[in-house]
Amino acid sequence: MSTLRIAIVQVESRPGQISDNHAHAQAFIESAALQGAQIIVLPELFACGYIPNQGIWQYAEKLDGATVTWMRETSKRLGIYLGAGFAEIDGADFFNSFALTDPQGNLAGVARKTRAETYCFKCGAGRHIIPTEFGRIGVGICADNHYTSFFKMMQGSNIDLLLMPHASPMPYKTSKTISEADIERSRENALSIPSLYARLLGIPVVFSNAVGELEPMTGLLGKFLTPQTFRLRGLSRIVNSDGALQGELGESEDVLICDVTRRIAHRQDANPPDYEGWLHQGSRITRKVLIPFDVLFGRASYFLSPARRSMTNSIQDRKSQ
Repeated sequence: MSTLRIAIVQVESRPGQISDNHAHAQAFIESAALQGAQIIVLPELFACGYIPNQGIWQYAEKLDGATVTWMRETSKRLGIYLGAGFAEIDGADFFNSFALTDPQGNLAGVARKTRAETYCFKCGAGRHIIPTEFGRIGVGICADNHYTSFFKMMQGSNIDLLLMPHASPMPYKTSKTISEADIERSRENALSIPSLYARLLGIPVVFSNAVGELEPMTGLLGKFLTPQTFRLRGLSRIVNSDGALQGELGESEDVLICDVTRRIAHRQDANPPDYEGWLHQGSRITRKVLIPFDVLFGRASYFLSPARRSMTNSIQDRKSQ
């Protein structure tokens, strides 16, 4: 068994300020690299910030755009693997994507969120696996990780490390509909996931979550997940291959650097919890009614949107000039 030094850069991204977000993260990344980090992981949609509405379309980038170019240059200069989330445009579609670049300055791979925000993105496909010199790295973007089907896909893929970039809205204060118990339950559900994967699969897990204010969210769930009661709370953590917590962060910007054991063994026989397709308990009404309706309506809204077609054409024209 060998060790690997991993860093999480937990930062607050300014919505839409892509170049500023690159520059803001740079000092954190360089500090982690100087301390020997071999893989450095930033949160979901780091580049443009987590904007869960169609306003995010104007900040979408191609794979040869500003963010991946910056990542490739930074990786090569510092001799590191660098992972970060960004809004991707490919043809007439938008994706919630996460890229990983290698120490030679190459794009090692890209994963697209499967359980994406359907009003804003097309749901990605693929196996979410990126081959590297350190083995097979799995990538689960936020909500992807919470489903039993994704766990089983990672289990069958013989991964050596799992990255979990998040921009997870969590309640932070009570209201007429949110109690202290709800706040604690939401926190426990989010933070139990990396430990569950690590313990059952025998691999290190990296949970990199964003911090900051929550932008307005489109759709039915957006009526409940409001900026008045929800925010991006950070609480990033690294869990070792034996399930032990190696380190964790609070709710402000920070860097976490930990050494992990790359893998104990490939575990094919672990049985994950299965709460009707989820890895943790939750509201049956939310899961059986609200979420399916929101997903279905979001997909229709996205597919039929004339604004989407107009925006993709505008971006493509702008890129070609």
